[in-house]
Amino acid sequence: MIATYIQELLATNNRVIVPNYGAFLVRATSKSKDANTLEEKLKDVYFSPFLKFNDELLEKYIIKKEAITKEQANEKITAFINDIKKELELEKPYIIKGFGQFTADKQGKVQFLTKIKETADTPSDTVGKKEVKKEVEKPAKASKSTTKAPATKTTTNKKEDKPKPARPVDGVNEVKTEPKPASPASELKEFKPETKSTPIATQTKSIYSDKKQKKPINKGLVFSIAIGVPLAAIFVWAILNFNTIKTVFNKVKSKTEKVEKEKTTTKNQTAETKTKKTQATDSAVKKEAEAKIETKTTSPAKDKPVVTQKKYYIIAGSFKNENYAISYMNKLKAEGYNAEKLAKRNGMHAVSFNSFADKKMAIAEYKLLANEKGLQAWILYH
Repeated sequence: MIATYIQELLATNNRVIVPNYGAFLVRATSKSKDANTLEEKLKDVYFSPFLKFNDELLEKYIIKKEAITKEQANEKITAFINDIKKELELEKPYIIKGFGQFTADKQGKVQFLTKIKETADTPSDTVGKKEVKKEVEKPAKASKSTTKAPATKTTTNKKEDKPKPARPVDGVNEVKTEPKPASPASELKEFKPETKSTPIATQTKSIYSDKKQKKPINKGLVFSIAIGVPLAAIFVWAILNFNTIKTVFNKVKSKTEKVEKEKTTTKNQTAETKTKKTQATDSAVKKEAEAKIETKTTSPAKDKPVVTQKKYYIIAGSFKNENYAISYMNKLKAEGYNAEKLAKRNGMHAVSFNSFADKKMAIAEYKLLANEKGLQAWILYH
């Protein structure tokens, strides 16, 4: 019954939402969106699983048609959704006669194909039959070819078994069958290569006996000699001229000691000057402080008027009774507002939501409270 109600509503509406499941929509670009029959719109009807909020169109239509309560109508809608889900979980389409069918892909995405789209997508029966016939014929041809193959093999084997007769050539067979006896001279010739091997041995001996191999030069030893000889010469010169070297070192030490003494004296002088300056400044500061204290004690204290800055208060309420105003202020603070109780003015105690020194900020807060939260408030410059 719910499916028929959806079809009836789509005839006069371009959107029918099934609460908590999805919506049947007519495309905005459809030429037949202003039509009053479902058949004209059926080409451009599609299902969106993202539009799930309850606009109460289907719910009210069921209540009107069946004269039931709102809760009963919702129960019927949930039963309709559960039936669809059961069929899709079993990997079966949920068919609505004369309208379309629900399907689900491998990822679980729900789709709806209308009656027109179903006929366009499904192939005809005749095409399927032709394909089956072709598949049946192919293996039959293959079987024929396999039966013929062994016959050809047997014929070739028979031909190969027959020995071919040897045809005589002019005098060639006679030479091969009757070899001539070898002469003693030919036997001696065969042993001649053994005598030729002796000069090879003599050549190898001459290579190793006459020439001597060169030994590799020790580069590390050469390098150490090149460095060690001048160092030894310097050491010997230093021993011979020990007195001159000693005088040179003494002169260098005396110069360094003088430089260090000069540095220490300059540091001490700078430190003494700094201490003198700090003492002078401390005494001057003390004198100034004593003078200020004397002036304070001599001059009578004048009461300066406290300047109170005016603010823009967003007033939440005004009370004659001060206790009521204090309790209301505490309530607003508990709710998170920066509430204040203003001084008594015209016999009333005003309580504010918040206060601002800037007028723009006060107006922005007032609009937020009045427009978005629907609270009654007004701005007081006090």
